[in-house]
Amino acid sequence: MLRRRAFTIVELLTVVAVIVLLVGLLVVVLSSSAKAAQTASTRSLMGTLSNAIAQFKADLGYLPPVLGRAPSGASAPGSAGYLRDLLIPQALGGPVLPQQVSPQEYVSMTSLVEYLTGPGGRNEDGYGGVGTPAANLPGAKELPAVGIRSPLRDGVWGAYITPLNPTQPFGTFSQRNLPQGGSANGTATGVQPPNVSGRSYGPYLELKEGTIFGAIVGTTPTGAPIVARPGDNNWDPTAPKCIVDYWGQPIRYYRRGYSNGDPRLIAGRSTGGAGGTGIGWDLSDIFVLRPQSFIAGTEVDGAADGNNDTTSSRALQGADFALMSMGPDRSADFARRVDESGFNADNVVEVSK
Repeated sequence: MLRRRAFTIVELLTVVAVIVLLVGLLVVVLSSSAKAAQTASTRSLMGTLSNAIAQFKADLGYLPPVLGRAPSGASAPGSAGYLRDLLIPQALGGPVLPQQVSPQEYVSMTSLVEYLTGPGGRNEDGYGGVGTPAANLPGAKELPAVGIRSPLRDGVWGAYITPLNPTQPFGTFSQRNLPQGGSANGTATGVQPPNVSGRSYGPYLELKEGTIFGAIVGTTPTGAPIVARPGDNNWDPTAPKCIVDYWGQPIRYYRRGYSNGDPRLIAGRSTGGAGGTGIGWDLSDIFVLRPQSFIAGTEVDGAADGNNDTTSSRALQGADFALMSMGPDRSADFARRVDESGFNADNVVEVSK
């Protein structure tokens, strides 16, 4: 009689276990490769942004100021000026003045669009649609409708040095006041010239793909931005704009602080004594920018974070500005360098002079 050879249950289970293990390893490898490619894409975009910022500085003589929602600002969520007020860096050890924010809060999600692109009329680009006439009339337009008009000496279209209404907080979006014909046109009533023409700066960044352009249409209960893309149901053309990373989150812009409302006066760590330009901190004190690990000899001491960790990098200490993406997990811990949940482990940071 012939005997038939068959697999035993143990052999079948062993084969299945090996296949499951191999598939699991393949998924891990593919996922890791995909994340690496996504991170590389975001790094490439950051490199393009760094070059655009450098060209802006070459033209205007200063880095783009930091725009956000100032503590004393009147720009409410949903308004055209939301997240577009000037933020002033707080000098450590000194009094906290209106518009000043702490080093960890001195960051912008809107500056990159405001200063590098200038997508349309002044209700869209860096100047903004303030005053009268209404946004749907010719007075809301700029000629030509590309790039930006000069942000002037204060970097915010006169909102800090020649605000429309001196009784309101300086530097806020509603105080922007673009001169025309060599004289200031703003008054306490906020009347603007019919059209704004003149030399156009930029655009320094070509938005060839709609995927890198977003609108901040709201915030979550925890304060995180809600971003819409062109074509989304919640897209709002009047909402403040941002440049997004591969994962659809705003790329954050950090820069060294400056003094006296003049973005040309880069401040150092030293307070500089009476009349000095120091503010007591630099980018090495920004916790979320700090590396997770260090090459020997590159560490420096900075401000203590929420874990009482002072370790920072020499590259950040000498940087003029930095760009940060929260990475594939779309999350970051802004209070400490290393967090238990590993939120900062995948942060993508670009540091530049």
